[in-house]
Amino acid sequence: MQQSRPVGVRGNRRYKRPEPARPKNASFDSIRQWLRGPAHAVGSPIKLVDGLCWRMVAAGLPIDRAGITVALLHPEFSGYGIRWWHDIGESEEALVEHEVTLSDVYRASPFPPVVERGETIRVRIEPRANSYPYPVVADLAAQGYTDYIVQPVRLQGFSPTNERRRFQACNWATKRAGGFSDADIAALGKIADDLAAPLALVTERRIARDLLSVYLGRSIGSRVLSGEIRRGFGDPIRAAILATDMRGFTALNDRLPAGRIIALLNGWFERQVAAVHTHGGEVLKFVGDGMLAIFPIEDVEFARMAARQALAAAREAIEAAYAMDADPAFADAAPLRAVAALHTGEVFHGNIGAPDRLDFTAIGPSVNVVTRLESLAKSLDRELIVSAAFAEICPEPLVSLGRHALKGVAEPVEAFTCPSVPVRR
Repeated sequence: MQQSRPVGVRGNRRYKRPEPARPKNASFDSIRQWLRGPAHAVGSPIKLVDGLCWRMVAAGLPIDRAGITVALLHPEFSGYGIRWWHDIGESEEALVEHEVTLSDVYRASPFPPVVERGETIRVRIEPRANSYPYPVVADLAAQGYTDYIVQPVRLQGFSPTNERRRFQACNWATKRAGGFSDADIAALGKIADDLAAPLALVTERRIARDLLSVYLGRSIGSRVLSGEIRRGFGDPIRAAILATDMRGFTALNDRLPAGRIIALLNGWFERQVAAVHTHGGEVLKFVGDGMLAIFPIEDVEFARMAARQALAAAREAIEAAYAMDADPAFADAAPLRAVAALHTGEVFHGNIGAPDRLDFTAIGPSVNVVTRLESLAKSLDRELIVSAAFAEICPEPLVSLGRHALKGVAEPVEAFTCPSVPVRR
């Protein structure tokens, strides 16, 4: 039976190795050889842990439940954990929010002495005991486990997220009568030592992937990690382009203290980015309180679909600004209003900058047009303005606002607005 996840722990992946693929024969020596060699080629932490646990069972180690916790370098999560259950043959990977490691629940667990001081914790579980030293042990006792051990894992060359977390942790539990033998415990200690190298490797890969995704965006991060890193290299792509901005931000910046401005921008961009990601777009950059995003058009047949998604994202971004008015956390900033502009055209999407400082972004006349349209929206007191090029593929009826001269654009452009986007004062 699986335990429920505590508050602040987000399960995001499950893995169940097919029965025929589970190792059936293994020895203690073969497990250590696997950890020192082939395990380094395993691409994900959950498959690494799952593969190890099945090998341990095949070698006769009485493992009925296992867990690994490892620190991460991530703005939202302090680490990740993987749990494996023998009875259901399944593994689960979960992310742990930073606040969890500061909670009383965490401090009351066996993990602080393990990850902070490198201690090994073992609790023999007596089914008729009146109390247990840790709440997790009481849960295990209720499920029929007889022994529980938590061991430190020192990942060589691995930099944890804070100085207190000097070690990672692995834990093992068994239902065998009498618990783990002395030989079992000695074997588990050696396996924990050998696990350090492949675990560090898959974790560092994960950290690189996560940070690239956070700072560059999901698809761009993957492209950079796959090798698209040379300056000047990129692709001309056709896309619907969205630019959003906050009205009156300069006045707010003058009136509110820096801490409040940062909190406001974080709340603002959280909602703006969610609108883009929900509709399949890619956020390229933040400039002050503005955001630039694209919705690639892979084929001309999908142009109207990209326009529909971009328009939906623009509408949600505008509505998100009104929703912030009702949030007490932003009462001193209300009323907040957004403007958005939409255009479609070709952009160069790739690496631009100096040899030692690159930006993977989009440039071109189309980007210039959409940013100028966003400025026009403010001057016309409109929440949404779209270009004639976008209007040609827009699936919703639009109303012309006439032709307007845009700074840096040779010819006046016709601008449109969408009646279905309400204007609020």
